[in-house]
Amino acid sequence: MNERLAERAGLRGGPGSEVRMRRWRSLGARWRLARALFAHAFATMTEYRAEITIWIVSGSLPLVMMALWIGMAADGPVGGYGAADFAAYFLLVFFVRQMTGAWVVWELDRAIRLGELSPRLLRPLDPMWQDVADHAAEKLVRLPIIGLPVLAGLWWAEARLALEPAALVGFVALVFGAAALRFFQQYAFALLAFWTDQAVGLERVFFSLMLVFSGSLAPLDLYPEAVRAVVPYTPFPYLVDVPVQVLLGRIEGAALVQALVVQAAWVALFVLLRWLLWRFGLRRYAAVGA
Repeated sequence: MNERLAERAGLRGGPGSEVRMRRWRSLGARWRLARALFAHAFATMTEYRAEITIWIVSGSLPLVMMALWIGMAADGPVGGYGAADFAAYFLLVFFVRQMTGAWVVWELDRAIRLGELSPRLLRPLDPMWQDVADHAAEKLVRLPIIGLPVLAGLWWAEARLALEPAALVGFVALVFGAAALRFFQQYAFALLAFWTDQAVGLERVFFSLMLVFSGSLAPLDLYPEAVRAVVPYTPFPYLVDVPVQVLLGRIEGAALVQALVVQAAWVALFVLLRWLLWRFGLRRYAAVGA
């Protein structure tokens, strides 16, 4: 950093200037490290475009459900959803699921059980950040592959979307929140591999529940009243149904704010759980000499 920039930033000449200088340099170093991690992850992901395309196709269940529900609505609306409404809903479900998927549980579980985590611990950086960079880069590569077809489908279906600034910002925030929620949930489950070999099995149970109660198979407002009374207290609707309903204009105002707060609370819970399991799991990992 040159002297003029330091003076403008208020880092020279005055009490605490050395402390502020160190903080500035630390932030700069972290930013450079983050850029390097992401650049490496993005370069790696672009080499596997064909594999990513296969992952996209394997996640096409919402499109199958769209065809089924459109067929059911051919003779009239079902629960307030017409054929065009189902088309818009499941196209958005497909998009949200593609943008929020995670796979860290499989890789981290293996790394812990087979001792492959050890080389990663030698780096002067929490291994989690490499996983964060990998997931972010993969989403960036995936976005244009699915974004254009989804937009074309919504235009063809004449979807009625809420395009007001509040709805758009809320939708983007909820998608980012859903991606964070899914990532940290998987990371926390994977860390159970420090104590058990059933971490992946627990993820499979979570995924099965998510498939049923997230809105991936049907809009949640078509479920029985007893289910709709309980599901909002789980993390599942905030992974798919809630972001989709915001862009469809069915969740707005105070309900949108509440959804953002509840989703953030679930993210914070899994972040805390991940931190605790990592802290105590490393002690066990070192103790067994892996």
